[in-house]
Amino acid sequence: MTDQLLLGRAASAAILTINRPERHNALTFDMFRRLPGMLAAAAGLPGVRALVLRGAGTRSFSAGADITEFAAVRATADQGAAYDEAVTAAEEAIAGFPHPTIAQIHGYCYGGGCGLALACDVRYAAPDARFAITPAKLGIVYPLRSTKRLVDLVGPSRAKIILMSGAELDAGRALSLGLVDEVADDPGRAVAEFAALLAARSAVTQRAVRHTVQRILDGQSFDDEEQGRLRAAALAGPDYAEGVRAFLERRPPSFG
Repeated sequence: MTDQLLLGRAASAAILTINRPERHNALTFDMFRRLPGMLAAAAGLPGVRALVLRGAGTRSFSAGADITEFAAVRATADQGAAYDEAVTAAEEAIAGFPHPTIAQIHGYCYGGGCGLALACDVRYAAPDARFAITPAKLGIVYPLRSTKRLVDLVGPSRAKIILMSGAELDAGRALSLGLVDEVADDPGRAVAEFAALLAARSAVTQRAVRHTVQRILDGQSFDDEEQGRLRAAALAGPDYAEGVRAFLERRPPSFG
Protein backbone atom coordinates (compact mmCIF):
# COMPACT_ATOMS: atom_id res chain seq x y z
CA MET A 1 0.00 0.00 0.00
CA THR A 2 1.25 3.49 -0.84
CA ASP A 3 2.28 5.47 2.22
CA GLN A 4 -0.59 7.79 3.06
CA LEU A 5 1.64 10.40 4.69
CA LEU A 6 4.84 11.45 2.96
CA LEU A 7 7.66 13.48 4.48
CA GLY A 8 9.99 15.29 2.11
CA ARG A 9 12.21 18.31 1.92
CA ALA A 10 12.51 21.36 -0.35
CA ALA A 11 15.37 23.73 0.52
CA SER A 12 14.83 24.81 4.15
CA ALA A 13 11.21 23.57 4.36
CA ALA A 14 9.96 20.17 5.42
CA ILE A 15 7.08 19.04 3.18
CA LEU A 16 4.37 16.85 4.69
CA THR A 17 2.00 15.48 2.05
CA ILE A 18 -1.40 13.90 2.68
CA ASN A 19 -1.21 11.11 0.11
CA ARG A 20 -4.58 9.53 -0.70
CA PRO A 21 -5.41 11.30 -3.96
CA GLU A 22 -7.74 8.50 -5.05
CA ARG A 23 -9.90 9.38 -2.00
CA HIS A 24 -9.49 13.16 -2.23
CA ASN A 25 -6.84 12.80 0.52
CA ALA A 26 -9.47 11.82 3.08
CA LEU A 27 -7.86 11.22 6.47
CA THR A 28 -8.21 7.88 8.25
CA PHE A 29 -8.06 7.40 12.00
CA ASP A 30 -4.63 5.85 11.56
CA MET A 31 -3.41 8.88 9.60
CA PHE A 32 -4.51 11.24 12.36
CA ARG A 33 -2.71 9.06 14.90
CA ARG A 34 0.47 9.03 12.82
CA LEU A 35 0.63 12.76 12.19
CA PRO A 36 2.32 13.77 15.49
CA GLY A 37 5.14 11.30 14.87
CA MET A 38 5.56 12.53 11.31
CA LEU A 39 5.72 16.10 12.54
CA ALA A 40 8.31 15.18 15.15
CA ALA A 41 10.40 13.61 12.39
CA ALA A 42 10.00 16.75 10.28
CA ALA A 43 11.13 18.93 13.18
CA GLY A 44 14.24 16.78 13.54
CA LEU A 45 15.44 17.28 9.98
CA PRO A 46 18.64 19.34 10.04
CA GLY A 47 18.32 22.90 8.80
CA VAL A 48 14.53 22.91 8.63
CA ARG A 49 13.04 26.37 9.12
CA ALA A 50 9.41 25.84 8.06
CA LEU A 51 6.82 23.15 7.49
CA VAL A 52 4.57 22.99 4.42
CA LEU A 53 1.41 20.87 4.67
CA ARG A 54 -0.18 19.94 1.34
CA GLY A 55 -2.31 17.32 -0.41
CA ALA A 56 -1.20 14.95 -3.17
CA GLY A 57 -2.68 15.08 -6.64
CA THR A 58 -4.58 17.86 -8.36
CA ARG A 59 -8.07 17.65 -6.87
CA SER A 60 -7.84 18.11 -3.11
CA PHE A 61 -5.88 19.33 -0.13
CA SER A 62 -8.03 17.01 1.97
CA ALA A 63 -11.72 16.17 1.88
CA GLY A 64 -11.61 15.66 5.65
CA ALA A 65 -12.09 12.56 7.76
CA ASP A 66 -12.79 9.31 5.95
CA ILE A 67 -16.42 8.85 6.98
CA THR A 68 -16.59 5.39 5.40
CA GLU A 69 -14.67 3.99 8.40
CA PHE A 70 -16.81 5.71 11.08
CA ALA A 71 -18.95 2.61 11.67
CA ALA A 72 -15.80 0.73 12.63
CA VAL A 73 -13.76 3.37 14.47
CA ARG A 74 -16.26 5.96 15.73
CA ALA A 75 -19.42 4.02 16.59
CA THR A 76 -19.38 4.24 20.40
CA ALA A 77 -18.81 7.04 22.89
CA ASP A 78 -15.40 5.61 23.82
CA GLN A 79 -14.41 5.29 20.18
CA GLY A 80 -15.62 8.81 19.50
CA ALA A 81 -13.53 10.16 22.37
CA ALA A 82 -10.44 8.29 21.15
CA TYR A 83 -11.01 9.56 17.61
CA ASP A 84 -11.39 13.17 18.80
CA GLU A 85 -8.23 12.82 20.90
CA ALA A 86 -6.30 11.68 17.82
CA VAL A 87 -7.59 14.60 15.74
CA THR A 88 -6.80 17.08 18.52
CA ALA A 89 -3.29 15.64 18.96
CA ALA A 90 -2.66 16.00 15.21
CA GLU A 91 -3.83 19.62 15.20
CA GLU A 92 -1.84 20.46 18.33
CA ALA A 93 1.29 18.89 16.83
CA ILE A 94 0.97 21.27 13.90
CA ALA A 95 0.24 24.27 16.13
CA GLY A 96 3.19 23.35 18.35
CA PHE A 97 5.68 22.71 15.55
CA PRO A 98 8.92 24.56 16.41
CA HIS A 99 9.01 26.51 13.14
CA PRO A 100 6.42 28.41 11.07
CA THR A 101 3.82 26.20 9.39
CA ILE A 102 2.19 26.86 6.02
CA ALA A 103 -0.83 25.15 4.48
CA GLN A 104 -0.69 24.93 0.67
CA ILE A 105 -4.32 24.39 -0.35
CA HIS A 106 -5.92 23.37 -3.61
CA GLY A 107 -9.27 21.79 -4.37
CA TYR A 108 -11.35 20.48 -1.50
CA CYS A 109 -10.37 21.53 2.02
CA TYR A 110 -13.15 20.10 4.17
CA GLY A 111 -13.83 19.06 7.75
CA GLY A 112 -10.84 17.55 9.50
CA GLY A 113 -8.61 18.53 6.60
CA CYS A 114 -9.62 22.14 7.07
CA GLY A 115 -8.93 21.73 10.79
CA LEU A 116 -5.33 20.79 10.00
CA ALA A 117 -5.01 23.82 7.71
CA LEU A 118 -6.38 26.10 10.41
CA ALA A 119 -3.77 24.78 12.84
CA CYS A 120 -1.05 26.14 10.52
CA ASP A 121 0.30 29.66 10.94
CA VAL A 122 -0.43 30.71 7.36
CA ARG A 123 -2.71 29.45 4.57
CA TYR A 124 -2.11 29.92 0.83
CA ALA A 125 -4.93 28.80 -1.47
CA ALA A 126 -5.29 28.14 -5.18
CA PRO A 127 -8.21 29.81 -6.97
CA ASP A 128 -9.93 26.40 -7.19
CA ALA A 129 -9.83 25.83 -3.42
CA ARG A 130 -13.14 25.06 -1.75
CA PHE A 131 -13.68 25.12 2.01
CA ALA A 132 -16.33 23.62 4.27
CA ILE A 133 -16.45 22.61 7.92
CA THR A 134 -19.28 20.17 8.21
CA PRO A 135 -20.17 18.90 11.71
CA ALA A 136 -23.80 19.92 11.12
CA LYS A 137 -23.98 17.44 8.23
CA LEU A 138 -22.98 14.61 10.56
CA GLY A 139 -24.61 15.62 13.84
CA ILE A 140 -21.28 15.85 15.69
CA VAL A 141 -19.66 18.53 17.85
CA TYR A 142 -16.08 19.64 17.32
CA PRO A 143 -13.64 20.04 20.24
CA LEU A 144 -13.39 23.52 21.72
CA ARG A 145 -9.76 24.08 20.69
CA SER A 146 -10.53 23.36 17.04
CA THR A 147 -13.56 25.64 17.16
CA LYS A 148 -11.53 28.40 18.81
CA ARG A 149 -9.07 28.47 15.93
CA LEU A 150 -11.92 29.15 13.53
CA VAL A 151 -13.38 31.84 15.81
CA ASP A 152 -9.97 33.49 16.14
CA LEU A 153 -9.67 33.72 12.36
CA VAL A 154 -13.15 34.74 11.23
CA GLY A 155 -14.94 35.97 14.36
CA PRO A 156 -17.77 34.41 16.37
CA SER A 157 -20.73 35.16 14.09
CA ARG A 158 -19.03 33.95 10.93
CA ALA A 159 -17.75 30.87 12.74
CA LYS A 160 -21.34 30.06 13.73
CA ILE A 161 -22.49 30.45 10.12
CA ILE A 162 -19.72 28.19 8.83
CA LEU A 163 -20.24 25.50 11.46
CA MET A 164 -24.04 25.54 11.68
CA SER A 165 -24.56 25.50 7.91
CA GLY A 166 -21.68 23.39 6.66
CA ALA A 167 -21.85 25.51 3.52
CA GLU A 168 -19.04 25.49 0.97
CA LEU A 169 -16.93 28.63 0.54
CA ASP A 170 -14.94 29.40 -2.58
CA ALA A 171 -11.41 30.76 -2.36
CA GLY A 172 -12.47 34.39 -2.76
CA ARG A 173 -15.03 34.15 0.03
CA ALA A 174 -12.54 32.33 2.26
CA LEU A 175 -10.04 35.12 1.67
CA SER A 176 -12.56 37.84 2.49
CA LEU A 177 -13.49 36.08 5.74
CA GLY A 178 -9.87 35.62 6.81
CA LEU A 179 -9.96 31.84 6.52
CA VAL A 180 -6.98 32.01 4.14
CA ASP A 181 -4.22 34.60 3.89
CA GLU A 182 -3.56 34.65 0.17
CA VAL A 183 -5.06 33.27 -3.03
CA ALA A 184 -2.32 32.61 -5.59
CA ASP A 185 -2.49 31.25 -9.13
CA ASP A 186 0.58 29.16 -8.28
CA PRO A 187 0.35 28.48 -4.53
CA GLY A 188 3.31 26.11 -4.63
CA ARG A 189 5.57 28.87 -5.88
CA ALA A 190 4.10 31.42 -3.45
CA VAL A 191 4.64 29.06 -0.52
CA ALA A 192 8.21 28.27 -1.59
CA GLU A 193 9.02 31.98 -1.84
CA PHE A 194 7.50 32.68 1.57
CA ALA A 195 9.36 29.75 3.14
CA ALA A 196 12.63 31.04 1.67
CA LEU A 197 11.91 34.49 3.10
CA LEU A 198 11.26 33.00 6.54
CA ALA A 199 14.55 31.10 6.36
CA ALA A 200 16.39 34.40 5.91
CA ARG A 201 14.87 35.91 9.04
CA SER A 202 15.50 35.35 12.74
CA ALA A 203 14.12 32.09 14.10
CA VAL A 204 14.30 33.63 17.58
CA THR A 205 11.89 36.37 16.56
CA GLN A 206 9.63 33.92 14.73
CA ARG A 207 9.30 31.62 17.74
CA ALA A 208 8.57 34.56 20.01
CA VAL A 209 5.99 36.00 17.60
CA ARG A 210 4.10 32.71 17.37
CA HIS A 211 4.14 32.31 21.15
CA THR A 212 3.11 35.91 21.81
CA VAL A 213 0.27 35.91 19.29
CA GLN A 214 -1.11 32.69 20.77
CA ARG A 215 -0.98 34.19 24.25
CA ILE A 216 -2.93 37.20 22.99
CA LEU A 217 -5.52 34.92 21.40
CA ASP A 218 -5.78 33.06 24.70
CA GLY A 219 -6.57 36.28 26.55
CA GLN A 220 -3.24 37.81 27.55
CA SER A 221 -3.37 41.60 27.09
CA PHE A 222 -0.34 43.01 28.90
CA ASP A 223 3.37 42.36 29.32
CA ASP A 224 4.31 40.10 32.18
CA GLU A 225 7.37 38.24 33.47
CA GLU A 226 7.12 35.56 30.79
CA GLN A 227 7.06 38.17 28.03
CA GLY A 228 9.91 40.02 29.69
CA ARG A 229 12.01 36.87 29.71
CA LEU A 230 11.38 36.36 26.00
CA ARG A 231 12.50 39.88 25.20
CA ALA A 232 15.55 39.74 27.48
CA ALA A 233 16.68 36.42 26.00
CA ALA A 234 16.40 37.84 22.48
CA LEU A 235 18.38 40.94 23.44
CA ALA A 236 21.18 38.79 24.85
CA GLY A 237 21.16 36.33 21.96
CA PRO A 238 23.29 36.00 18.84
CA ASP A 239 20.50 36.91 16.39
CA TYR A 240 20.18 40.40 17.85
CA ALA A 241 23.95 40.94 17.66
CA GLU A 242 24.06 39.70 14.07
CA GLY A 243 21.02 41.74 13.02
CA VAL A 244 22.51 45.00 14.32
CA ARG A 245 25.95 44.21 12.92
CA ALA A 246 24.50 43.40 9.49
CA PHE A 247 22.49 46.62 9.45
CA LEU A 248 25.56 48.70 10.26
CA GLU A 249 27.61 46.85 7.65
CA ARG A 250 24.85 47.24 5.05
CA ARG A 251 24.54 43.56 4.28
CA PRO A 252 21.85 40.90 4.73
CA PRO A 253 22.00 39.24 8.16
CA SER A 254 23.18 35.65 8.43
CA PHE A 255 21.29 34.09 11.29
CA GLY A 256 22.39 30.76 12.72
